[in-house]
Amino acid sequence: MAVVALIPAAGVGARFHDSGPKALVKLAGKPFLLHALERLAASGRVDRAVVAVSPGHEAAFATALAGFSAMPVTTTRGGETRRDSVVAAWRASGAADGDLLCVHDAARPLVEPADVAAVVDVAAEHGAALAGSPVTDTVKRVRDGVVVETVPRNDLFAAATPQVLRAGLLRDAVEAGLADATDDVELLERRGVAVRTVVTSRWNVKITYPEDLARAEAWLAAVRP
Repeated sequence: MAVVALIPAAGVGARFHDSGPKALVKLAGKPFLLHALERLAASGRVDRAVVAVSPGHEAAFATALAGFSAMPVTTTRGGETRRDSVVAAWRASGAADGDLLCVHDAARPLVEPADVAAVVDVAAEHGAALAGSPVTDTVKRVRDGVVVETVPRNDLFAAATPQVLRAGLLRDAVEAGLADATDDVELLERRGVAVRTVVTSRWNVKITYPEDLARAEAWLAAVRP
């Protein structure tokens, strides 16, 4: 059984006032993508990776990946949506149905290698698993700027990546013609597949806004020898 990382990296860094690929935004002088790939490789579980890149930016990704040797990495053309990019990377991967697909956002460059290993191990046993953490904030449902409900949080889980699933499960979901989803295992949920949760580090933040990048820079500065 192989474990193949799929990195949907076709999005742009619009919130960083940058029209280029978000995966190539730099953290501590290095693109998000390289941080993520290094940590996936360091988990000891991921054999290779396929990166779905934004059309027209292939050369920039090739430059970023030049010299990366922690594991084999190939690129393919991404799609208009996250689901399209994940599917494109899966198709390009050549993964067999029994292999595991480890989908991870390049915008989560601080993922802990041990957490990657934990999610992969749970998925290997059960078929599908995702990283995340229990919700600790009070959550309000709001309509037109007015609170209409306080949502009980005892069973809420904030989903992150990696999300790991057997390739055959993704193939079944794609062949069933399921529509786009906000994450990858949602496609399996709709088919009644049980997806296990793995509580992982809260430093596995998704860098969405400039202040997120500043926090990540500060964290890396704090943990460097």
